[in-house]
Amino acid sequence: MDQVLSTKDSWYIEWAWVGGYSSLSTLVFIFNILIFFSVGKNKFLHYSFHYVIVALSLRNLLRVILTLCLVFLAKLIQTPWLFKATFLIPANKSTDGLDLTQSASMSLTCEVLSVWDHILMTTLMFYLAGSSLYMFCRHPNPSISDPSETTLKLYGIVPVKERSWVSPLLLLLPPLLAVFLCLPIPILHETHPMIALPGGSVCNLHESLKFNTYQSSVAILGFLLPAAIVISLMIGLSIRRCISCSGGTCVSSFCKEEMSLALLTLPYLAAYLAMYLPLLDHYLQKLDLPQTGLQPYITPEIARAVEMVLGLLLPVVVYSVLPGYSRFSSEPDASDLRRSKKESYNQSVTAPDSTRLSQESLELDCVIRNGYMS
Repeated sequence: MDQVLSTKDSWYIEWAWVGGYSSLSTLVFIFNILIFFSVGKNKFLHYSFHYVIVALSLRNLLRVILTLCLVFLAKLIQTPWLFKATFLIPANKSTDGLDLTQSASMSLTCEVLSVWDHILMTTLMFYLAGSSLYMFCRHPNPSISDPSETTLKLYGIVPVKERSWVSPLLLLLPPLLAVFLCLPIPILHETHPMIALPGGSVCNLHESLKFNTYQSSVAILGFLLPAAIVISLMIGLSIRRCISCSGGTCVSSFCKEEMSLALLTLPYLAAYLAMYLPLLDHYLQKLDLPQTGLQPYITPEIARAVEMVLGLLLPVVVYSVLPGYSRFSSEPDASDLRRSKKESYNQSVTAPDSTRLSQESLELDCVIRNGYMS
């Protein structure tokens, strides 16, 4: 699959992939940009979790651009004279006998694409891990506003309030960690092969260089470690939600956000595991263990295409699970409204009893004082 397809029977397969990528990228762009307007129009979505959703939608847009660049580069390599006109290789360098699919032939381009690819993959996992930790540390449900609070009060409840440092930390730390993880690429020239079309692999390396220590470190620190954190915290969130439901309060906007995180995480874990199949089979072979046997069916270009399809998963999840996104106005979640009304009713029911008890204690105090005076 690493050879460029050039037969008459294969051209329509390539262009079918190109047409599929074009249609899919249009849908990903439209629905992910729509998320910006949904969050911006609703004040009840102006807190850390939804800021992360906006960051993930931006990441999806950049991921689409990267995939289209790989498609464009793969088609461009098939016409060396046009490739040379794009200034991706020096004008004084001849392309005769030069294998443009190799990383050594266009080292700077491959380094830029490799950094871009690793940053976007690891940033997603770091965002999911950070969001799960953020959810685990906050309260199970939104706090009920004090009846005396009138500032910004809408529909009887107020938007979620957080400390000022939470959102910047949750937004900036994941991409910063991803950048640090990708520093060896420009420093040590640690590129990796990438493919978006059948037979359109670019930045190829010798077989002995594909599975080096750095690629293994990226897989461990950028995928396995965040995945383990997310799965562990999702189990903890599920247990806490069961305890919260047993206490009376079950469904809230926070509950729906935890469910949306799970619906986002599980498909991405499967897609990323498919992208790391060659590395997994390589180490299974070194350990004299049976390989997965899935590589003939889940090829690298199919895994990348599936990962691009998942760019539509974020809009599907937030617009189907979180009602605040589909309203495009400052309205709270209906579950929080019902919970607020229920809490207000319980307070109004218990208020007369507390008043009566305080009145009885006051009368008893007066009787005791009169007894002392007499």
